[in-house]
Amino acid sequence: MLIYVEKKAENYELTKEILNKFSDAQILWIDHYKNIFDKKIGNQKLTPAIIIAKDEHPNLLSVPNNYWYPGKSFFFRTSLNCVFDCEYCYLKGNFKTQYPVIFVNYEDIQNEITNKIHEIRNEWYQWQITLYASNYSDIQWLDSLSWFNNSFIPFVEQFDNVLMESRTKSANIDSILTVNNWIPFKNTEISFSLNPEKIISTFEKWTAPLQARIKAINTLVDKWYKVGLRFLPLLPIDNYEKIYEEFLNKLRWEIDIKKIHSIFIASLIYNQWDFKTMQKKNPNSQLWNFVKLHDNWLVKIPDEIFQKFSDLFKKTFPEKEIYYDFV
Repeated sequence: MLIYVEKKAENYELTKEILNKFSDAQILWIDHYKNIFDKKIGNQKLTPAIIIAKDEHPNLLSVPNNYWYPGKSFFFRTSLNCVFDCEYCYLKGNFKTQYPVIFVNYEDIQNEITNKIHEIRNEWYQWQITLYASNYSDIQWLDSLSWFNNSFIPFVEQFDNVLMESRTKSANIDSILTVNNWIPFKNTEISFSLNPEKIISTFEKWTAPLQARIKAINTLVDKWYKVGLRFLPLLPIDNYEKIYEEFLNKLRWEIDIKKIHSIFIASLIYNQWDFKTMQKKNPNSQLWNFVKLHDNWLVKIPDEIFQKFSDLFKKTFPEKEIYYDFV
C-alpha cells in the first residue's frame, strides 16, 4: 500500500487516522496532490495507493438546469475518484489516475457550505437547498477511510430545509446506521444507483451486486431513513424493454416503494469533450452504440428510447413522482 500525503495536510486529525490505520504503508510526502493525480503513473492496478490532500479552495458548484431536485442545488467535494470500475463513468474522462484523493480539511469545506446557505437565506430564499456530495466519488465506499458520514451527516442536521444526497453503488451502510445511534436523520438522503444485474455484471465492475443493494435499501427504509432510488444510466441493451420491466417488477416486489423518498432516472449522457476522451480510452466499448449527438450538443441515448424508459417507470411506480436529469 502506498500513501501520498501533501505536506500541508500532515497535521489534520483525519490524516493521522488514515496513517494509523495503514501503519505498514509506504508514505511519500508531496507538495501538491495534482503532481500525482494529474499524471499517468505506472501500473496503478499493481500498485494501489491513496492520496491525502488539503482542498485549498473548497467551493460549491451550482448544478446544471433540470438536474434532479428543483430549486437551488450545489455539488461539493470531499474526495475524488472511485474504486469501482464502471465502464460508462464520466470520471474516467476527467481523471488521469485511478488513485482516490481524500481531502482532510473538512472544517473549511463545511464553512463554505454554511456561508453559502446563509447567503441564500439572506436573499429570502426559503425553499429546499440541495447538496450533492457524491458526484466526484462514491463516498459510501470510501467512508471507512474518510469518515464522511460521521462528520457531514451531523453537520447538515443543523439547517432547516436543506437536503444532502449521498449516492452509492456500495452496500456498506454500517456507518450510516451508527452515526446517529441508529436514529434516522432528517437532512440526508442515502441514494442507491440501481440497474439490472446483467448491466451491473457487464458495466459496473467491483460494485455491490443488485441483491446486496436491495438488502441495504430494505434495512434503511425499515428503520425510516430517507432512501432514494437512482436509475442511471439507463442503457438500451439488447432486449432492454423486457429486461427493465422484469427488473422494476422485482424491485416493486422486494422493496416497499411507499417508504422510498424519491426516484430519479437519467440517460447515458456526456458532453462532447468527455465523450471523445472516453472513446479514446475505450474505443471498443459497446456503450458508444447506444448514444448519438443531439441538437443541444450533448451525447446521449435517443429521445424516443428515453421516453420508453420514462413511460415504463411511470407505469411501474404510479404513486411516485419521477425526477429527471437533462430531459
